[in-house]
Amino acid sequence: MVANGLFLCETYGNCSHTLDCLYGSKSLLLVKIKHMKKLYAIFIAVLIGASTFAQTVIEPNEVAVEGITVQQSDVVANAVVINQSSEQQFYTWTREIIDITPEWFTAVCDVNLCHGPVVGDATFNLNPGQEGTLDVHVYPSGFEGGAIISVTVSNDNDPEDTDNAMYYFNQALSVSTTITNALKIYPNPVVSEFFIEGAGDVQRIEIYSISGKLVKQVQSFGQGSVNVESLGTGNYIVRMWNVSNVQLSTNVLSVQ
Repeated sequence: MVANGLFLCETYGNCSHTLDCLYGSKSLLLVKIKHMKKLYAIFIAVLIGASTFAQTVIEPNEVAVEGITVQQSDVVANAVVINQSSEQQFYTWTREIIDITPEWFTAVCDVNLCHGPVVGDATFNLNPGQEGTLDVHVYPSGFEGGAIISVTVSNDNDPEDTDNAMYYFNQALSVSTTITNALKIYPNPVVSEFFIEGAGDVQRIEIYSISGKLVKQVQSFGQGSVNVESLGTGNYIVRMWNVSNVQLSTNVLSVQ
């Protein structure tokens, strides 16, 4: 018997047969090495995939507060941002006021402090597993109205690690009208009329005010434009459906 690193190879007094057997063993070894390389590559891919999961999460990512009255001076929508990584992370939050009643003000409270209405972004840090406050306040100032506020949190060391939350105040549509922008409307802002890119499946269009009131409806939309000259200046929510009553897109439209 002739032994190599893998198994015993039998000799029949035929040298060439023994060599063939040895070469066959080497071939088997090469196959096993290639197989191990494939397994190693898969293992590395899994590790890379595990390291790219969302490390920063805002919960909940949609908050709705209804029934705000003119008597209320300060209304808050609560959320938290969580560092799910194993290391301390440094962040920047950025506020976008999608729409708000002109007389209202809004401000963000983070893990460090409650900022004033003029502050649109700020930095903070979280330890591993720590969650921090990410509340949005609105101040109605004695006026009826509503607001839609967006807050995005970005990891200062990883541009791909971000999360976003929407805060709805006095929105009759609230969470069911999450802004998707699946279809593009243009021009936006608009003065008199807008068009819809990829509107082939759009059958019905509804336009709502910021307070959730239906202000315009188009029942049988073709490939033309939508006239908004009758609408006042401000932001509106545009919802689009197909012939099967499936909602295709929800957009914010700014009318000038």
